[in-house]
Amino acid sequence: MGDLTSPIRRRPHRRPPRAVLAVVLAVIPLSLSGCSAVAPTPRERALAAVDAFCEDLGALRMDAGRLAGLSPRSKGRDELRDLREDVAHDVDLVAGSVRAVRKARARARVRAVSQAYDRVSRAIDELPSAATGAEAAQRIRPHLEALDQAVAASQAAVKC
Repeated sequence: MGDLTSPIRRRPHRRPPRAVLAVVLAVIPLSLSGCSAVAPTPRERALAAVDAFCEDLGALRMDAGRLAGLSPRSKGRDELRDLREDVAHDVDLVAGSVRAVRKARARARVRAVSQAYDRVSRAIDELPSAATGAEAAQRIRPHLEALDQAVAASQAAVKC
């Protein structure tokens, strides 16, 4: 150990090499360029709207397929009502996302999807309380097929 009373030696201050400074100064503007707010073009917004619409249609089609796929062991009408809520949410998402799509055909197709869903919902409400899963699925199957066809037509209208 050294003497505690001796003066503290300091290292002479060294400047970083010029190459390091040049690299740091070159990187700063490049890293900040990603922070600039570049607004999407109208075409990019339209493509994003169609993509969101297609994604919502895909989710609707998947949840409607779950309605059709009830097993004989399912709880029948009660389980259908729970699944119907998922489909209703998907229909709302589709109706919301179509507003950003500029194609009139897509809007007309969404009205058909909504009407087909309404028929499915009414068919579920009209099921007897003692209906099994297989009976319930059989009774609503034609309405589910109509809903699936309406969704497929909507997907075709915007070329999903």
